[in-house]
Amino acid sequence: MKNETRLKILKLSCIYGGVLSLILVGLYVFFVVAFPGTVRYMSIQIILLLTGIVSVTVFSYMHLNYARENPEEFSCPILHGIVITAICLASGVVLITPPMLYVFHGDFESAVRMTIFFTPGYISLILGILSAYAVLSGSRRSPEGLVQWNVRGLQLSTVILATGIVVSGISLSAGSIGDTMMQYELTIDTSEETMLFVPLPVDESGNVTVGLIDGLELVEGDAVWDIVDTDHGKALEVRTSTGCVLSAQQECGKKGRDEGREWVYRHNISTLSGADMTAYEAWIFSSNANTTLYMELSMDTGLGVVLSYSCDDVPLSVGWQTISCDISSSAEWVATMHP
Repeated sequence: MKNETRLKILKLSCIYGGVLSLILVGLYVFFVVAFPGTVRYMSIQIILLLTGIVSVTVFSYMHLNYARENPEEFSCPILHGIVITAICLASGVVLITPPMLYVFHGDFESAVRMTIFFTPGYISLILGILSAYAVLSGSRRSPEGLVQWNVRGLQLSTVILATGIVVSGISLSAGSIGDTMMQYELTIDTSEETMLFVPLPVDESGNVTVGLIDGLELVEGDAVWDIVDTDHGKALEVRTSTGCVLSAQQECGKKGRDEGREWVYRHNISTLSGADMTAYEAWIFSSNANTTLYMELSMDTGLGVVLSYSCDDVPLSVGWQTISCDISSSAEWVATMHP
């Protein structure tokens, strides 16, 4: 293989592999952002991968372009050759993997369709193999006159890209993280002066989630409220004469899948009078019988696990009374309170 041919192959591989790698990293970023939860160290991955791919492509092409005036004496140092070959082979392997999975499972019709769709991967693989041959069959000494900053730049770029790949592997193996959220909403429908004691969100130790309650806002109507101690535990005392809507929302930080699931199940509602595997009962007080209550407490891991306690337009009688909560288990946990 003539030096001019080797140079053309390596230049084509460098540009093709670099562009294809950028597209694949862009698709990777899109998919991890589009689906629930975000992989750990996402911003670090993006910076390292994009910087590494762009810089190794630029420095490698700059070296190849160094020989444009004298291509017959072209030589490719081993680091440049490895980088050019790797970005082509790696992107090619990524793209031909889906069709190979169909072949492995015996679905040859789908494999043929996928092969056509992922043609760029096969082109990249072929160019990578040709690049490897071009490097190994030619001179691998460093050409005289190659500026030192070009060499150092490629070395640094290679380290950046390798670090990005390692960080990506660690973050994927560590699993996704979700933005946990807690919401509390209370609607009281009444036409006269009314005082109620209703359940509050608490943790497994019975401590009120003060941060959430501190953010409680009046959305509609008139009301004053406070946290009080009752014979049945902590409760929210609400006084209203026209009915009201109270709402609060709190972001509770980023948590992994297992950590988020544990966080969800660490929370409950106060004034519980008893519990078994399928039912809860909570104490509620109303000062009159012309009152209807809607209440919902929900915890969301941001990764598809939701635990919700709610009562939907429950008519109340005078005095203390219990309202039971039925728990059902599914992709989203739901607890519906009813008298």
